[in-house]
Amino acid sequence: MRRRLPIPLILAALAATGCGASDEDKVRDVFRDATAAANDKDAGRFCGLISAEARKQAEAGASKTCEESLDAASLDALAQATPDPDTIEFGEVTVSGDNATVAVKGESLETKLVKEDGDWKLTR
Repeated sequence: MRRRLPIPLILAALAATGCGASDEDKVRDVFRDATAAANDKDAGRFCGLISAEARKQAEAGASKTCEESLDAASLDALAQATPDPDTIEFGEVTVSGDNATVAVKGESLETKLVKEDGDWKLTR
C-alpha cells in the first residue's frame, strides 16, 4: 500500500526549497541575501549574488578576484548604504523577462537584476 503525504506537508517542503516562489519573491530574496552578505562582510556570498558583468566590473583594473576586490572596508561601506536585511520594506518589484528591478521603501534608487542560468543576480 502506498503511503500518502498530507498536502500541507508537501506545500511546506516546496516553500522551504523555493519551489513555487514567484520571480518577484526570488528578486526580493536575492536583494535581502546580498544586504545580509554585505552586513556579514561575506565577500564570497556577495559575489555569488551579482551578475557575471558586475563581477567583471569588480575585478576590472585589478588582478584580483571579486572576493579579493571586496575587502572589509568595501563591504562595510556597502552595508552602510543598504537597509537592514531583517527589516527591509520593499516597494515595487518589476519583472520583465530576464530583467527585474526592485525598490526599497525610503530609498530613491531602484536595484536592477538579471536572470542568469535561472538565478536572479544583482547588476547594480
